[in-house]
Amino acid sequence: MTVWQVRKEGSPDVLSLPTAAEVLTGLRDGNFLPTDEVKGPTDVVWIAIEAHPTFAEAAEDIDPPPDEADDTHLDMNPLIDVCLVLLIFFILTITYASLERALDVPEDTADDKGAPERHKDEFKDDSFMVLVKMDGERPIIKMGTQGTLKEVPQERIFADMGNIINTTARKQMLLDIDKDVPWGIETAILDAAKGNKVHRIINNQRTRK
Repeated sequence: MTVWQVRKEGSPDVLSLPTAAEVLTGLRDGNFLPTDEVKGPTDVVWIAIEAHPTFAEAAEDIDPPPDEADDTHLDMNPLIDVCLVLLIFFILTITYASLERALDVPEDTADDKGAPERHKDEFKDDSFMVLVKMDGERPIIKMGTQGTLKEVPQERIFADMGNIINTTARKQMLLDIDKDVPWGIETAILDAAKGNKVHRIINNQRTRK
């Protein structure tokens, strides 16, 4: 009886079929792949089905199997979407926090409440001064008491303010800031005042751009 043998490529398991027609049916039904090996009654060695003269034409008409999903592939699109949302959230939060600090003037203490209104010039004797002007594109920051104002670099605002407070024991600040000074400078000064526990800020109000 004529016997056709089929096996997976390189597999020791062999399936015997009585006719070439059954091998062809298995190939078309997807039971065999074109790369599987076949050995006919007159064949000496195993031959790939797609290379065997009996099945080569039929194997060409067989669609290749779909690629299996790669479990190692990581879809980055959801991660990128989440990162963009977090970035927008942090930008809005930082912007709001900066404006809040710029507008957050320390409240008067209990001893100051109910005191009669005084002109800002009357505070000069018991307050230190911070004067900020623009010199072209560069802000000039001066700090000290009346008549002893010294220029202070921006990175030294907090430390120099603390030294003035410790030296003069003055906890009130007269802030005179030019309208063209960037918001970041004013924010840094107000942060330094809060950090040094300045309990009152007398601000020379100006129209900001």
